[in-house]
Amino acid sequence: MADSDSNFNMAPPPRPIKRLGLGLRSVLQLLFALLSLAFIFYLAMTYFSRKDLTENSIFTLSEATEKLLTSSGVQDREEPVKIIAAIRKSSPHYARLRPVIEEYERLSKGKVTIDYLDPIRDGDRALEVKNNYGGDLLADELFEDDLFIIDARQGVPANQDEKIKAINSHLRYLRVSDMVVKRTDANKQRRIVGYQDEELISSMIQSAIEGQPRIMYLIEDKSDVEVGAADSPWLVLTEALLKQNIVLLPIKISQIEKIPDNAEGVVIVAPEYDFETKEIDILTAYWNRPASSIIAYLDPNPRPINLRAFLRKNGVTPRNDRIIRTRNGRTESQVLATFTAGLGINGSLESKSVPFEGRVSSLEVREGAEDLVSNGIKAYSIIEAAPGFWGETEYKKPNPQYDDDADERGPLSIGAAVIRGNANADKTAPNISKMIVLSTSDFLDPKRLGNEQLDFVKNSTHWLLGREDLMGIGPRGVERRKLNLIKEEVKFLHNIVVFFIPAGFFLITMIVWNARRA
Repeated sequence: MADSDSNFNMAPPPRPIKRLGLGLRSVLQLLFALLSLAFIFYLAMTYFSRKDLTENSIFTLSEATEKLLTSSGVQDREEPVKIIAAIRKSSPHYARLRPVIEEYERLSKGKVTIDYLDPIRDGDRALEVKNNYGGDLLADELFEDDLFIIDARQGVPANQDEKIKAINSHLRYLRVSDMVVKRTDANKQRRIVGYQDEELISSMIQSAIEGQPRIMYLIEDKSDVEVGAADSPWLVLTEALLKQNIVLLPIKISQIEKIPDNAEGVVIVAPEYDFETKEIDILTAYWNRPASSIIAYLDPNPRPINLRAFLRKNGVTPRNDRIIRTRNGRTESQVLATFTAGLGINGSLESKSVPFEGRVSSLEVREGAEDLVSNGIKAYSIIEAAPGFWGETEYKKPNPQYDDDADERGPLSIGAAVIRGNANADKTAPNISKMIVLSTSDFLDPKRLGNEQLDFVKNSTHWLLGREDLMGIGPRGVERRKLNLIKEEVKFLHNIVVFFIPAGFFLITMIVWNARRA
Protein backbone atom coordinates (compact mmCIF):
# COMPACT_ATOMS: atom_id res chain seq x y z
CA MET A 1 0.00 0.00 0.00
CA ALA A 2 2.87 2.29 0.83
CA ASP A 3 4.60 1.39 -2.44
CA SER A 4 1.54 2.17 -4.44
CA ASP A 5 1.19 5.48 -2.66
CA SER A 6 4.80 6.31 -3.28
CA ASN A 7 4.44 5.59 -7.01
CA PHE A 8 1.38 7.80 -7.32
CA ASN A 9 2.14 10.91 -9.40
CA MET A 10 0.67 14.03 -7.91
CA ALA A 11 -1.03 16.46 -10.30
CA PRO A 12 0.97 19.64 -10.90
CA PRO A 13 -0.16 22.63 -8.95
CA PRO A 14 -2.60 24.92 -10.85
CA ARG A 15 -0.98 27.72 -12.76
CA PRO A 16 -1.83 31.16 -11.55
CA ILE A 17 -4.34 33.07 -13.67
CA LYS A 18 -2.78 35.93 -15.57
CA ARG A 19 -5.54 38.44 -15.11
CA LEU A 20 -3.60 41.09 -16.98
CA GLY A 21 -3.57 38.91 -20.11
CA LEU A 22 -7.29 38.19 -19.87
CA GLY A 23 -8.08 41.84 -19.39
CA LEU A 24 -5.90 42.82 -22.33
CA ARG A 25 -7.59 40.26 -24.59
CA SER A 26 -11.03 41.47 -23.47
CA VAL A 27 -10.09 45.08 -24.19
CA LEU A 28 -8.70 44.14 -27.61
CA GLN A 29 -11.83 42.12 -28.47
CA LEU A 30 -14.05 45.01 -27.42
CA LEU A 31 -11.89 47.45 -29.41
CA PHE A 32 -12.00 45.29 -32.56
CA ALA A 33 -15.76 44.87 -32.15
CA LEU A 34 -16.20 48.65 -31.95
CA LEU A 35 -13.90 49.18 -34.96
CA SER A 36 -15.88 46.57 -36.92
CA LEU A 37 -19.15 48.27 -36.07
CA ALA A 38 -17.71 51.66 -37.04
CA PHE A 39 -16.45 50.25 -40.36
CA ILE A 40 -19.80 48.63 -41.09
CA PHE A 41 -21.57 51.89 -40.22
CA TYR A 42 -19.22 53.81 -42.53
CA LEU A 43 -19.88 51.42 -45.43
CA ALA A 44 -23.62 51.57 -44.81
CA MET A 45 -23.60 55.38 -44.85
CA THR A 46 -21.31 55.65 -47.88
CA TYR A 47 -22.53 52.81 -50.10
CA PHE A 48 -26.22 52.24 -49.67
CA SER A 49 -29.29 51.65 -51.78
CA ARG A 50 -32.99 52.05 -51.18
CA LYS A 51 -35.59 49.44 -51.95
CA ASP A 52 -39.22 50.26 -52.57
CA LEU A 53 -41.14 47.41 -50.93
CA THR A 54 -44.61 48.78 -51.64
CA GLU A 55 -46.92 46.61 -53.73
CA ASN A 56 -46.92 48.83 -56.83
CA SER A 57 -43.58 50.59 -56.18
CA ILE A 58 -45.38 53.86 -55.52
CA PHE A 59 -42.19 55.59 -54.31
CA THR A 60 -40.10 54.57 -57.36
CA LEU A 61 -39.64 57.26 -60.00
CA SER A 62 -40.55 56.48 -63.59
CA GLU A 63 -38.15 55.97 -66.48
CA ALA A 64 -39.02 59.38 -67.95
CA THR A 65 -38.12 61.12 -64.68
CA GLU A 66 -34.85 59.18 -64.39
CA LYS A 67 -33.90 60.25 -67.90
CA LEU A 68 -34.72 63.85 -67.05
CA LEU A 69 -32.50 63.73 -63.96
CA THR A 70 -29.61 62.14 -65.88
CA SER A 71 -29.99 64.32 -68.98
CA SER A 72 -27.42 66.90 -69.98
CA GLY A 73 -29.79 69.71 -69.03
CA VAL A 74 -29.52 68.64 -65.38
CA GLN A 75 -26.08 67.03 -65.18
CA ASP A 76 -24.18 69.75 -67.06
CA ARG A 77 -25.37 72.55 -64.80
CA GLU A 78 -22.81 74.50 -62.79
CA GLU A 79 -25.31 75.05 -59.99
CA PRO A 80 -27.84 72.41 -58.93
CA VAL A 81 -31.59 72.81 -59.24
CA LYS A 82 -32.82 73.83 -55.80
CA ILE A 83 -36.19 72.64 -54.55
CA ILE A 84 -37.59 74.27 -51.43
CA ALA A 85 -40.18 71.91 -50.00
CA ALA A 86 -42.35 74.16 -47.84
CA ILE A 87 -44.43 71.37 -46.34
CA ARG A 88 -45.78 71.37 -42.82
CA LYS A 89 -44.85 68.23 -40.90
CA SER A 90 -48.45 68.07 -39.75
CA SER A 91 -49.62 67.95 -43.38
CA PRO A 92 -51.39 64.73 -44.40
CA HIS A 93 -49.27 64.73 -47.58
CA TYR A 94 -45.89 64.89 -45.83
CA ALA A 95 -45.44 61.11 -45.52
CA ARG A 96 -46.15 60.64 -49.23
CA LEU A 97 -44.14 63.53 -50.67
CA ARG A 98 -40.90 63.43 -48.67
CA PRO A 99 -39.73 59.97 -49.88
CA VAL A 100 -40.61 60.94 -53.46
CA ILE A 101 -38.60 64.17 -53.55
CA GLU A 102 -35.68 62.46 -51.81
CA GLU A 103 -35.47 60.17 -54.84
CA TYR A 104 -34.97 63.23 -57.06
CA GLU A 105 -31.93 64.22 -55.03
CA ARG A 106 -30.51 60.70 -55.03
CA LEU A 107 -31.00 59.91 -58.73
CA SER A 108 -29.65 63.29 -59.86
CA LYS A 109 -26.44 62.67 -57.87
CA GLY A 110 -26.62 66.03 -56.18
CA LYS A 111 -27.70 68.06 -59.22
CA VAL A 112 -31.10 68.49 -57.57
CA THR A 113 -30.99 69.55 -53.92
CA ILE A 114 -33.88 69.53 -51.48
CA ASP A 115 -34.32 72.15 -48.76
CA TYR A 116 -37.12 71.42 -46.28
CA LEU A 117 -39.08 74.20 -44.66
CA ASP A 118 -41.95 74.09 -42.17
CA PRO A 119 -43.45 77.61 -42.40
CA ILE A 120 -45.34 77.13 -39.14
CA ARG A 121 -42.40 76.00 -37.00
CA ASP A 122 -39.75 78.17 -38.64
CA GLY A 123 -41.49 81.47 -39.27
CA ASP A 124 -38.31 83.57 -39.55
CA ARG A 125 -36.88 81.41 -42.30
CA ALA A 126 -40.25 81.35 -44.05
CA LEU A 127 -40.22 85.16 -44.14
CA GLU A 128 -36.72 85.05 -45.63
CA VAL A 129 -37.87 82.64 -48.34
CA LYS A 130 -40.88 84.84 -49.02
CA ASN A 131 -38.65 87.88 -49.56
CA ASN A 132 -36.23 85.97 -51.79
CA TYR A 133 -38.85 84.21 -53.92
CA GLY A 134 -41.65 86.51 -54.79
CA GLY A 135 -42.43 88.88 -51.93
CA ASP A 136 -46.14 89.62 -51.56
CA LEU A 137 -47.08 87.21 -54.37
CA LEU A 138 -45.78 84.29 -52.30
CA ALA A 139 -46.91 85.39 -48.84
CA ASP A 140 -50.39 83.87 -48.80
CA GLU A 141 -49.30 80.71 -50.64
CA LEU A 142 -46.40 80.02 -48.29
CA PHE A 143 -48.32 80.28 -45.03
CA GLU A 144 -51.67 78.87 -46.14
CA ASP A 145 -50.78 75.96 -48.41
CA ASP A 146 -48.00 73.40 -48.80
CA LEU A 147 -45.76 74.53 -51.62
CA PHE A 148 -42.76 73.57 -53.75
CA ILE A 149 -40.41 76.25 -55.07
CA ILE A 150 -38.20 75.08 -57.95
CA ASP A 151 -35.22 77.37 -58.47
CA ALA A 152 -33.19 76.65 -61.61
CA ARG A 153 -31.42 80.01 -61.82
CA GLN A 154 -27.67 79.99 -62.34
CA GLY A 155 -26.26 82.95 -60.48
CA VAL A 156 -28.15 86.06 -59.41
CA PRO A 157 -27.98 88.90 -61.97
CA ALA A 158 -26.93 92.28 -60.62
CA ASN A 159 -29.32 94.17 -62.88
CA GLN A 160 -32.83 94.37 -61.41
CA ASP A 161 -34.54 93.87 -64.79
CA GLU A 162 -32.45 90.80 -65.51
CA LYS A 163 -33.13 89.52 -62.01
CA ILE A 164 -36.91 89.79 -62.57
CA LYS A 165 -36.55 88.11 -65.95
CA ALA A 166 -34.55 85.26 -64.39
CA ILE A 167 -37.19 84.81 -61.70
CA ASN A 168 -39.96 84.63 -64.28
CA SER A 169 -38.01 82.30 -66.58
CA HIS A 170 -36.29 79.85 -64.24
CA LEU A 171 -38.41 79.90 -61.09
CA ARG A 172 -41.54 77.82 -60.65
CA TYR A 173 -44.12 77.43 -57.89
CA LEU A 174 -46.08 74.21 -57.41
CA ARG A 175 -48.89 73.88 -54.90
CA VAL A 176 -49.35 70.51 -53.24
CA SER A 177 -53.10 70.91 -53.62
CA ASP A 178 -52.59 70.75 -57.41
CA MET A 179 -50.93 67.34 -57.03
CA VAL A 180 -53.87 65.84 -55.17
CA VAL A 181 -56.52 64.00 -57.19
CA LYS A 182 -59.99 64.22 -55.70
CA ARG A 183 -63.30 62.65 -56.63
CA THR A 184 -66.85 62.93 -55.38
CA ASP A 185 -67.99 59.82 -53.52
CA ALA A 186 -71.48 58.39 -53.09
CA ASN A 187 -72.13 60.87 -50.26
CA LYS A 188 -71.26 63.77 -52.58
CA GLN A 189 -68.11 64.56 -50.62
CA ARG A 190 -64.77 65.36 -52.23
CA ARG A 191 -62.16 62.82 -51.12
CA ILE A 192 -58.51 62.27 -51.98
CA VAL A 193 -58.09 59.26 -54.28
CA GLY A 194 -54.51 59.69 -55.48
CA TYR A 195 -51.55 61.88 -56.38
CA GLN A 196 -49.92 63.13 -59.56
CA ASP A 197 -46.91 64.46 -57.70
CA GLU A 198 -44.08 63.01 -59.78
CA GLU A 199 -45.58 64.11 -63.07
CA LEU A 200 -45.97 67.73 -61.94
CA ILE A 201 -42.62 67.96 -60.13
CA SER A 202 -40.75 66.61 -63.18
CA SER A 203 -42.69 68.96 -65.45
CA MET A 204 -41.82 71.96 -63.30
CA ILE A 205 -38.13 70.99 -63.14
CA GLN A 206 -37.95 70.74 -66.93
CA SER A 207 -39.86 74.02 -67.32
CA ALA A 208 -37.62 75.84 -64.84
CA ILE A 209 -34.43 74.58 -66.52
CA GLU A 210 -35.50 75.50 -70.05
CA GLY A 211 -36.97 78.84 -69.00
CA GLN A 212 -39.20 80.30 -71.69
CA PRO A 213 -41.64 77.70 -73.06
CA ARG A 214 -41.60 76.55 -76.64
CA ILE A 215 -44.59 77.31 -78.84
CA MET A 216 -46.59 75.04 -81.13
CA TYR A 217 -49.58 76.14 -83.20
CA LEU A 218 -52.82 74.21 -83.65
CA ILE A 219 -54.48 74.87 -87.00
CA GLU A 220 -57.91 75.61 -85.62
CA ASP A 221 -59.99 76.53 -88.66
CA LYS A 222 -59.60 73.20 -90.48
CA SER A 223 -60.95 70.94 -87.78
CA ASP A 224 -64.11 70.57 -85.75
CA VAL A 225 -62.15 70.54 -82.48
CA GLU A 226 -63.67 72.84 -79.87
CA VAL A 227 -60.91 74.93 -78.36
CA GLY A 228 -61.43 75.12 -74.60
CA ALA A 229 -64.11 72.41 -74.32
CA ALA A 230 -63.72 70.07 -71.33
CA ASP A 231 -63.89 66.85 -73.36
CA SER A 232 -62.02 68.15 -76.40
CA PRO A 233 -58.73 66.75 -77.78
CA TRP A 234 -57.54 70.33 -77.48
CA LEU A 235 -57.53 70.01 -73.68
CA VAL A 236 -55.67 66.67 -73.75
CA LEU A 237 -52.97 68.00 -76.08
CA THR A 238 -52.68 71.31 -74.25
CA GLU A 239 -52.11 69.64 -70.88
CA ALA A 240 -49.73 67.00 -72.28
CA LEU A 241 -47.59 69.59 -74.10
CA LEU A 242 -47.66 72.09 -71.24
CA LYS A 243 -46.09 69.45 -68.99
CA GLN A 244 -43.26 69.36 -71.54
CA ASN A 245 -42.83 73.15 -71.37
CA ILE A 246 -44.65 73.60 -74.68
CA VAL A 247 -47.51 76.07 -75.14
CA LEU A 248 -50.13 75.09 -77.74
CA LEU A 249 -51.77 78.12 -79.34
CA PRO A 250 -54.65 78.11 -81.83
CA ILE A 251 -54.08 79.71 -85.20
CA LYS A 252 -56.21 80.16 -88.32
CA ILE A 253 -54.18 79.35 -91.39
CA SER A 254 -56.75 81.08 -93.61
CA GLN A 255 -55.91 84.42 -91.98
CA ILE A 256 -52.11 84.37 -92.07
CA GLU A 257 -49.43 84.71 -94.74
CA LYS A 258 -47.00 82.27 -93.09
CA ILE A 259 -46.50 80.16 -90.01
CA PRO A 260 -44.98 82.40 -87.27
CA ASP A 261 -41.21 82.31 -87.01
CA ASN A 262 -41.31 81.24 -83.34
CA ALA A 263 -43.21 78.04 -84.16
CA GLU A 264 -41.53 74.89 -82.86
CA GLY A 265 -44.21 72.82 -84.55
CA VAL A 266 -47.59 72.77 -86.27
CA VAL A 267 -50.39 70.51 -85.02
CA ILE A 268 -53.27 69.29 -87.20
CA VAL A 269 -56.05 67.46 -85.35
CA ALA A 270 -59.07 65.83 -87.03
CA PRO A 271 -59.07 68.02 -90.18
CA GLU A 272 -62.65 68.19 -91.39
CA TYR A 273 -62.22 70.88 -94.03
CA ASP A 274 -59.67 70.77 -96.82
CA PHE A 275 -56.77 73.19 -97.15
CA GLU A 276 -56.92 75.73 -99.94
CA THR A 277 -54.03 75.90 -102.40
CA LYS A 278 -52.64 79.01 -100.69
CA GLU A 279 -52.88 77.31 -97.30
CA ILE A 280 -51.03 74.22 -98.56
CA ASP A 281 -48.34 76.58 -99.86
CA ILE A 282 -48.05 78.09 -96.36
CA LEU A 283 -47.81 74.61 -94.83
CA THR A 284 -45.24 73.54 -97.44
CA ALA A 285 -43.14 76.67 -96.87
CA TYR A 286 -43.05 75.89 -93.16
CA TRP A 287 -42.18 72.22 -93.82
CA ASN A 288 -39.23 73.34 -95.96
CA ARG A 289 -37.80 75.36 -93.08
CA PRO A 290 -34.86 73.91 -91.15
CA ALA A 291 -35.87 72.04 -87.98
CA SER A 292 -39.62 72.23 -88.64
CA SER A 293 -42.09 69.81 -87.03
CA ILE A 294 -45.60 68.70 -87.95
CA ILE A 295 -48.05 66.54 -85.98
CA ALA A 296 -51.09 65.25 -87.90
CA TYR A 297 -53.77 63.26 -86.06
CA LEU A 298 -56.29 62.55 -88.81
CA ASP A 299 -60.03 61.93 -88.80
CA PRO A 300 -60.81 58.77 -90.85
CA ASN A 301 -64.13 60.18 -92.10
CA PRO A 302 -63.32 63.36 -94.09
CA ARG A 303 -60.96 63.11 -97.05
CA PRO A 304 -59.24 66.51 -97.49
CA ILE A 305 -57.84 66.12 -101.00
CA ASN A 306 -55.12 68.78 -100.83
CA LEU A 307 -53.90 67.71 -97.40
CA ARG A 308 -53.87 64.09 -98.58
CA ALA A 309 -51.73 65.11 -101.56
CA PHE A 310 -49.32 66.95 -99.25
CA LEU A 311 -48.94 63.88 -97.04
CA ARG A 312 -48.57 61.56 -100.03
CA LYS A 313 -45.81 63.76 -101.42
CA ASN A 314 -43.98 63.08 -98.16
CA GLY A 315 -44.50 59.31 -98.23
CA VAL A 316 -47.71 58.81 -96.20
CA THR A 317 -51.14 58.31 -97.78
CA PRO A 318 -54.35 57.91 -95.71
CA ARG A 319 -56.56 55.13 -97.09
CA ASN A 320 -60.35 55.15 -97.29
CA ASP A 321 -61.00 52.12 -95.10
CA ARG A 322 -61.53 50.96 -91.53
CA ILE A 323 -59.29 48.53 -89.70
CA ILE A 324 -61.44 45.73 -88.26
CA ARG A 325 -61.43 42.01 -87.55
CA THR A 326 -64.04 39.35 -86.86
CA ARG A 327 -63.95 37.01 -83.88
CA ASN A 328 -66.64 34.56 -82.78
CA GLY A 329 -69.01 35.96 -85.38
CA ARG A 330 -68.61 39.54 -84.12
CA THR A 331 -66.97 42.51 -85.84
CA GLU A 332 -64.39 44.33 -83.70
CA SER A 333 -63.33 47.90 -84.50
CA GLN A 334 -61.04 48.35 -81.47
CA VAL A 335 -57.61 47.95 -83.00
CA LEU A 336 -54.85 46.19 -81.10
CA ALA A 337 -51.67 47.85 -82.35
CA THR A 338 -47.94 47.39 -81.73
CA PHE A 339 -45.28 50.08 -81.55
CA THR A 340 -42.55 49.14 -84.00
CA ALA A 341 -38.85 49.01 -83.16
CA GLY A 342 -35.80 50.29 -84.97
CA LEU A 343 -36.17 54.03 -85.55
CA GLY A 344 -36.10 55.01 -81.88
CA ILE A 345 -39.22 57.18 -81.90
CA ASN A 346 -41.16 54.86 -79.62
CA GLY A 347 -38.41 54.48 -77.01
CA SER A 348 -39.40 52.01 -74.32
CA LEU A 349 -42.79 51.51 -75.99
CA GLU A 350 -41.15 49.46 -78.74
CA SER A 351 -42.81 46.05 -79.29
CA LYS A 352 -45.56 46.84 -76.78
CA SER A 353 -49.21 46.40 -77.72
CA VAL A 354 -51.98 48.87 -76.96
CA PRO A 355 -55.64 49.12 -78.03
CA PHE A 356 -56.82 52.10 -80.08
CA GLU A 357 -60.53 52.72 -79.63
CA GLY A 358 -62.75 54.57 -82.06
CA ARG A 359 -62.40 54.87 -85.82
CA VAL A 360 -59.04 53.80 -87.22
CA SER A 361 -58.06 53.69 -90.89
CA SER A 362 -54.82 52.47 -92.44
CA LEU A 363 -51.89 54.38 -93.88
CA GLU A 364 -49.84 53.59 -96.95
CA VAL A 365 -46.25 54.24 -95.89
CA ARG A 366 -43.83 54.20 -98.81
CA GLU A 367 -40.67 53.19 -97.01
CA GLY A 368 -37.58 53.44 -99.20
CA ALA A 369 -39.43 54.80 -102.27
CA GLU A 370 -36.93 56.08 -104.85
CA ASP A 371 -38.76 59.37 -105.50
CA LEU A 372 -38.71 60.12 -101.79
CA VAL A 373 -35.06 59.23 -101.30
CA SER A 374 -34.06 61.44 -104.21
CA ASN A 375 -35.78 64.36 -102.47
CA GLY A 376 -34.14 63.59 -99.13
CA ILE A 377 -37.35 62.21 -97.57
CA LYS A 378 -37.67 58.98 -95.60
CA ALA A 379 -40.94 57.56 -94.30
CA TYR A 380 -41.25 54.89 -91.59
CA SER A 381 -44.11 52.91 -90.12
CA ILE A 382 -44.09 53.31 -86.32
CA ILE A 383 -47.44 51.77 -85.25
CA GLU A 384 -48.93 48.66 -86.88
CA ALA A 385 -52.15 46.74 -86.34
CA ALA A 386 -51.82 43.23 -84.92
CA PRO A 387 -52.24 40.16 -87.18
CA GLY A 388 -55.86 39.31 -87.94
CA PHE A 389 -56.96 42.86 -88.75
CA TRP A 390 -57.63 44.07 -92.27
CA GLY A 391 -58.59 47.35 -93.96
CA GLU A 392 -62.27 47.12 -94.88
CA THR A 393 -63.33 49.42 -97.72
CA GLU A 394 -67.05 48.61 -97.42
CA TYR A 395 -67.11 49.44 -93.73
CA LYS A 396 -70.59 51.03 -93.89
CA LYS A 397 -72.24 47.75 -94.80
CA PRO A 398 -73.36 45.34 -92.04
CA ASN A 399 -71.40 42.12 -91.41
CA PRO A 400 -68.31 42.99 -93.49
CA GLN A 401 -66.16 40.15 -94.84
CA TYR A 402 -62.62 40.30 -96.10
CA ASP A 403 -62.36 40.73 -99.89
CA ASP A 404 -58.93 40.01 -101.26
CA ASP A 405 -59.51 42.25 -104.30
CA ALA A 406 -60.92 45.34 -102.56
CA ASP A 407 -59.64 45.26 -98.99
CA GLU A 408 -56.18 45.79 -97.56
CA ARG A 409 -54.44 42.79 -96.01
CA GLY A 410 -52.34 43.21 -92.86
CA PRO A 411 -49.96 44.14 -91.43
CA LEU A 412 -51.41 47.62 -91.63
CA SER A 413 -49.80 50.85 -90.48
CA ILE A 414 -51.77 53.34 -88.41
CA GLY A 415 -48.85 55.59 -87.48
CA ALA A 416 -45.94 56.92 -89.51
CA ALA A 417 -42.90 59.17 -89.13
CA VAL A 418 -41.27 61.27 -91.86
CA ILE A 419 -37.77 62.74 -91.88
CA ARG A 420 -36.72 65.36 -94.43
CA GLY A 421 -32.96 65.91 -94.62
CA ASN A 422 -29.82 64.03 -93.68
CA ALA A 423 -30.14 62.82 -90.10
CA ASN A 424 -26.89 60.83 -90.19
CA ALA A 425 -24.49 63.78 -90.55
CA ASP A 426 -23.55 65.83 -87.48
CA LYS A 427 -23.72 69.12 -89.38
CA THR A 428 -27.16 68.59 -90.91
CA ALA A 429 -28.88 66.54 -88.17
CA PRO A 430 -30.02 69.58 -86.12
CA ASN A 431 -31.71 71.08 -89.21
CA ILE A 432 -33.78 68.09 -90.35
CA SER A 433 -37.57 68.38 -90.46
CA LYS A 434 -39.78 65.76 -88.82
CA MET A 435 -43.41 64.74 -89.09
CA ILE A 436 -45.70 62.38 -87.14
CA VAL A 437 -48.90 61.12 -88.82
CA LEU A 438 -51.61 59.02 -87.17
CA SER A 439 -54.67 57.73 -89.00
CA THR A 440 -56.94 58.38 -86.00
CA SER A 441 -57.65 61.19 -83.57
CA ASP A 442 -60.38 59.44 -81.54
CA PHE A 443 -57.78 58.20 -79.03
CA LEU A 444 -57.42 61.80 -77.81
CA ASP A 445 -60.86 61.57 -76.20
CA PRO A 446 -60.17 61.82 -72.43
CA LYS A 447 -62.40 58.79 -71.86
CA ARG A 448 -60.37 56.69 -74.32
CA LEU A 449 -56.86 57.98 -73.75
CA GLY A 450 -54.66 55.40 -72.04
CA ASN A 451 -51.24 55.70 -70.46
CA GLU A 452 -49.49 54.16 -73.47
CA GLN A 453 -51.11 56.59 -75.93
CA LEU A 454 -50.20 59.50 -73.69
CA ASP A 455 -46.61 58.26 -73.48
CA PHE A 456 -46.55 58.07 -77.28
CA VAL A 457 -47.77 61.66 -77.59
CA LYS A 458 -45.04 62.84 -75.21
CA ASN A 459 -42.24 60.70 -76.67
CA SER A 460 -43.06 61.62 -80.27
CA THR A 461 -43.06 65.30 -79.28
CA HIS A 462 -39.66 64.87 -77.61
CA TRP A 463 -38.43 63.24 -80.83
CA LEU A 464 -39.77 66.07 -82.97
CA LEU A 465 -38.02 68.71 -80.85
CA GLY A 466 -34.71 66.87 -80.53
CA ARG A 467 -35.17 65.83 -76.90
CA GLU A 468 -34.47 62.15 -77.46
CA ASP A 469 -32.68 61.87 -74.10
CA LEU A 470 -35.99 62.58 -72.31
CA MET A 471 -38.02 59.82 -73.97
CA GLY A 472 -39.33 57.10 -71.67
CA ILE A 473 -42.30 55.60 -69.88
CA GLY A 474 -43.93 58.37 -67.89
CA PRO A 475 -45.17 58.31 -64.29
CA ARG A 476 -48.43 56.66 -63.38
CA GLY A 477 -50.89 58.26 -61.02
CA VAL A 478 -50.79 56.92 -57.48
CA GLU A 479 -54.14 55.71 -56.18
CA ARG A 480 -54.94 56.13 -52.53
CA ARG A 481 -56.84 53.16 -51.15
CA LYS A 482 -59.07 53.33 -48.14
CA LEU A 483 -59.93 50.31 -45.99
CA ASN A 484 -63.51 50.54 -44.82
CA LEU A 485 -64.04 48.80 -41.46
CA ILE A 486 -67.00 48.72 -39.14
CA LYS A 487 -66.63 49.65 -35.47
CA GLU A 488 -66.38 46.04 -34.26
CA GLU A 489 -63.59 45.26 -36.76
CA VAL A 490 -61.61 48.32 -35.70
CA LYS A 491 -61.98 47.29 -32.04
CA PHE A 492 -60.82 43.76 -32.85
CA LEU A 493 -57.70 45.03 -34.66
CA HIS A 494 -57.01 47.39 -31.76
CA ASN A 495 -57.10 44.49 -29.28
CA ILE A 496 -54.74 42.42 -31.43
CA VAL A 497 -52.17 45.21 -31.69
CA VAL A 498 -52.39 46.49 -28.12
CA PHE A 499 -52.94 43.26 -26.14
CA PHE A 500 -52.53 39.97 -28.00
CA ILE A 501 -49.29 40.67 -29.86
CA PRO A 502 -47.43 42.03 -26.78
CA ALA A 503 -48.86 39.18 -24.66
CA GLY A 504 -47.63 36.66 -27.23
CA PHE A 505 -44.11 38.07 -27.17
CA PHE A 506 -44.14 38.09 -23.37
CA LEU A 507 -45.26 34.45 -23.28
CA ILE A 508 -42.50 33.38 -25.69
CA THR A 509 -39.96 35.27 -23.57
CA MET A 510 -41.08 33.51 -20.38
CA ILE A 511 -40.92 30.08 -22.05
CA VAL A 512 -37.35 30.69 -23.24
CA TRP A 513 -36.32 32.05 -19.82
CA ASN A 514 -37.83 29.11 -17.99
CA ALA A 515 -36.12 26.60 -20.33
CA ARG A 516 -32.71 28.19 -19.78
CA ARG A 517 -33.26 28.38 -15.99
CA ALA A 518 -34.07 24.68 -15.85
